Amino acid sequence: MIPTLSDDYRRPLSRAVPNEVRDFADRSVEQARKAFGSFVGVVNAAIESGAPSPAETADASARLSRLALGFAESNVQGAFTLAQDMVHATEVSQLLKLQREFLETQMKALKSQLRMLDASGRTDGKRAQ
Repeated sequence: MIPTLSDDYRRPLSRAVPNEVRDFADRSVEQARKAFGSFVGVVNAAIESGAPSPAETADASARLSRLALGFAESNVQGAFTLAQDMVHATEVSQLLKLQREFLETQMKALKSQLRMLDASGRTDGKRAQ
């Protein structure tokens, strides 16, 4: 019997990816997630204790920084979730489905984030006038 492309997508990954490798990858993703969370905490603290400047400009800058950092955090957390889900996938077809769903979700999130950044910039621009 000649294997087809669809057969490749249904092939189990259990033989190709040993449990030890999955466990190591799972722990590594979780460790990276925690490290990134710590990094975001430090960046947030730095934003809050920013350099003194005119109050309105500082407020607008801090607001925009918090908004952008929140978006970055959300995007990276989504990537960590994808990585963790991929570690537990049992077939190539699941990997493809996870990737497709992730990209669809990210595209919607990016569009929303752009709208929010644009609206925030316009509001802060009007306040500065």
